Amino acid sequence: MIKLTKEKRNHLILVAMCTTGVIAGLWFGLITMQQDKIKQIARKTKATQEQIDKVQKVVAEAAQVNEGLKLSGARLSQIESSMATGDLFSWIVTAIKQFNVPGYKVEMPQFGTPVIRPVTMLAGFPYQQASMSVAGTAYFDDFGKFLAEFENHFPYMRVQNLSLEPVGSNPGATAEERERLSFHMEIVALIKSNTP
Repeated sequence: MIKLTKEKRNHLILVAMCTTGVIAGLWFGLITMQQDKIKQIARKTKATQEQIDKVQKVVAEAAQVNEGLKLSGARLSQIESSMATGDLFSWIVTAIKQFNVPGYKVEMPQFGTPVIRPVTMLAGFPYQQASMSVAGTAYFDDFGKFLAEFENHFPYMRVQNLSLEPVGSNPGATAEERERLSFHMEIVALIKSNTP
């Protein structure tokens, strides 16, 4: 084993301490800063990749949205082609009578004159509305079935201001008359405006 003098040993310890200090300085000064920069770049890369993924998802869904828009446009054109045209009174009465098959057992002998006015619920709505008063008699179940299927069959017509009263409320009414209801309702139909 080599014996070092006290002076050489102190020089060796000083060189070791300086070398350790330089290495620590390089580690904290250069390597740690580079690692921080790498982490920042990784975060930016991840954020950019997420934005790219979002854009690609939107682009991929654009075709699906475009197809849905075409289908909705075709459905709207189909509905608009079956909307009221010409003489509104005749059109609405004919549509109701053709829909009111004998299976419903709903009698509607009274039809009012249609009143045309703009739809005020939505600004710039491209349709007007025609409302017509209708009155008649029916059994409760038949009338309920008629109403549900009527509004499902005609997506541009709605029933409003419905009032129901028993027909046979007098003591001399038969059992069948007591089960019938008298109704009065307003049918509101959308009609396409002539203005573009």
